[in-house]
Amino acid sequence: MGAKAALVAFGDVPAALRGGGVPDRPAAEAVVRALRPGCAVEPVGDSELVDEIYPGDGFTYVAVFPDATIVCDQELATVPVPEHVLEFAGDRPLKVFARHSGWLAFAEWAADGTLLRSHHAESHDQYELADSVALGMFGFTAESPPDDVVLHGFRVTRSDQPEREAARSAVAAEMVPITEPS
Repeated sequence: MGAKAALVAFGDVPAALRGGGVPDRPAAEAVVRALRPGCAVEPVGDSELVDEIYPGDGFTYVAVFPDATIVCDQELATVPVPEHVLEFAGDRPLKVFARHSGWLAFAEWAADGTLLRSHHAESHDQYELADSVALGMFGFTAESPPDDVVLHGFRVTRSDQPEREAARSAVAAEMVPITEPS
């Protein structure tokens, strides 16, 4: 099946992880506010990359190191990448990797903004590709992220969250339950 992942990284992740150090919480909050404009941002407890590589809806986990910034966020780890995320990268390489059961999406830009590669497809047979891409981008796979990388957590609420939840509830209410044949 493969592990789920929702990663956005700015800079050189393997170098940042080799260099170690403690991520910067105020810098992490500034990153969340820049990448999720118009959203309410509330700090929550710290966690680790191994536990938050695919955070729940409404949560963002960030580690800011000298060489790289790692962001775990389902809404940001998309292809195509939102324009403001590309702009936030500035002169740093940008890597986006999203994996869920049945689909894989990734994209990578050089420090000068040149798109190096991009892929989005639904298929259950992409596990080898996903592992190869993740190793090249981050130095680890979704199944085996390092277990000692601390991420700062934030609850992120969109200004239109009540409307989104009402629409989701309305769709769910209209669904017909599947019944077993007698």
